[in-house]
Amino acid sequence: MNLEHLRAFLWLRWRLRYNQFRKAGTVNAVFFFIYAVLAIVASAGLFVTGLLVGLFAMPHAPPVVRLYVWDGIVLVFLFFWMIGLLIELQRAEGLALDKILHLPVSPSGAFLVNYLSSLSSLTLIAFVPGMIGLILGQSISISPSTLLALPLLAAFVLAITAVTYQFQGWLASLMTNKRRRRTVLFIATFTIILMLQAPQLINVFRPWEGAEQSYKRLQDQQAELQRDFAAKKMTPEEFQQRSKQLVEQNQAERKQATERQLAELERIARVVNAILPIGWFPLGVAALPDNEFLPMLLGFLGLSLIGVFSLRRAYRTTVRLYTGQFTSGSAPAKRAADKPKSTADPRKVPLVERTIPWVSEHASAVAMTAFRSLTRAPEAKMMFIAPIIMVVVFGGLVLRLDEAPPAGLRPLIAIGSAIMILVISVQLVGNQFGYDRTGFRAYVLSPAPRRDILFGKNLAVAPLVLGFGVFALLLVGVVYPMRIDHYPAALAQLLSMFMLFCLMANTLSILFPIPMAAGSMQPAQVKMGPILGQLAFLFVFPLVMVPVLMPLGVQVLVEETTEVRGLPISLVLSLAMLAIVCFVYRRMLTVQGDWLAMREQKILEVVTSKVE
Repeated sequence: MNLEHLRAFLWLRWRLRYNQFRKAGTVNAVFFFIYAVLAIVASAGLFVTGLLVGLFAMPHAPPVVRLYVWDGIVLVFLFFWMIGLLIELQRAEGLALDKILHLPVSPSGAFLVNYLSSLSSLTLIAFVPGMIGLILGQSISISPSTLLALPLLAAFVLAITAVTYQFQGWLASLMTNKRRRRTVLFIATFTIILMLQAPQLINVFRPWEGAEQSYKRLQDQQAELQRDFAAKKMTPEEFQQRSKQLVEQNQAERKQATERQLAELERIARVVNAILPIGWFPLGVAALPDNEFLPMLLGFLGLSLIGVFSLRRAYRTTVRLYTGQFTSGSAPAKRAADKPKSTADPRKVPLVERTIPWVSEHASAVAMTAFRSLTRAPEAKMMFIAPIIMVVVFGGLVLRLDEAPPAGLRPLIAIGSAIMILVISVQLVGNQFGYDRTGFRAYVLSPAPRRDILFGKNLAVAPLVLGFGVFALLLVGVVYPMRIDHYPAALAQLLSMFMLFCLMANTLSILFPIPMAAGSMQPAQVKMGPILGQLAFLFVFPLVMVPVLMPLGVQVLVEETTEVRGLPISLVLSLAMLAIVCFVYRRMLTVQGDWLAMREQKILEVVTSKVE
């Protein structure tokens, strides 16, 4: 390895990062500079903080507390490391080996230098000095043997960076196909987001529930004792004595329960740390102050082997990638190319050539083509990650409720969950031409009526939006059962809200199109007009939904003010409202088609623009 090559690689990485933020605008460049400065300041601050904690706090901490401290540090480090990895995967520009293999550097040397230059991560710069400071503080205040944690820390960093480097090389081999690249980015994003929801899942199960139940039981016992005293079943002296006994008994029970929970938590923590490789480093460091060297030695050997094995695999994958074995020229690819192609079944109609019953040919073609595009686009997949997160977050909050909501409130909860789905999808449906990009030229050159184009676009998103909406309605109905006539009423209200939502989203797409970068949900250009349009939509949308919710309000009002019960008032009124909304939708779609015809040249200019 040549130090000149290493310095050149580091400079190239920094220059690529600088150019990337410079192209994104001055504001992004300023934010990146501030972020880098804060990372350097945090590095020095964390080193001093770690040193002070190791000097004054760690000597008095039991071994299990030291293990929890190091586990927390590792988890926070991995959290920021995954965020940095996600950002790195979404970059379209990077320092790949195919750009440097023509230089007078051997493949192994280029690979090693490229790996070492990848260690210039802001996460490593910020966290590793803090870990070193904590280790030094423990070595001074507890035992010099704690310095053996420094090689263990080096092995931990080697394992994390090597596995990440191997993961990036494997993804690079998958992403040689551009369509597959976008799918891989979606899966990686989805996986990391789900992992970040782990604290909410822990909050749902609430392992500390036992202490709260014990306190509630004490309150019930004290209330019963107070009633007996009020009924003069005991003297004041007996009341005071009995109250004191209850408190002491509850405190003893809570103390025993806490000790059992802590012992169980410690056992689980040690088992998890022993099983998962990311726990070997905290387990070894926490055992060193007690002169237990076996966990450190085993952790060092295990993490080192993982790091070396990952680097070896990454090198082999990289060589195969840049010698063309993943794209062409390989024996399996040649054998597959030599095989005769199977004849397609002539009776099977492709998806984009299918027609929708009772829909015009133009609208059907637009709908099927747009739907196929949505099912392949990672933007649409990323958009609907939010409903899953909403189920985890709000589902956890619902499960924590002590009492079920009243029967009259349950249909409103079901409709509210469907409204959340519509709000989440506004970024996609409200900018439907922005995601077409240069493909919008096909609509401009098409002889199809602009009304049919809008109608086809609305039909394309209907399976996704209405599918999630119906799922939300059924999920709420399963958790909180409703009266049988409320289910079709809620479905009619969902259809009405979807058509009104499409009218508003069409207007937003026509008046405020936003050019979107390919393969991401980030706008290629950010202007104030579209942002204000999105904000106005969020303010106006609830007001437009009020008429749709009026049937439910009428039924609740009738049942609360009269003796009438059980009549499907909401269902009848919801069906009448659905008929009215269908009429309004058909009329307004013609008007919006005229708007689209007048502004299509302006929309084409906007959605095909690129960042300068």
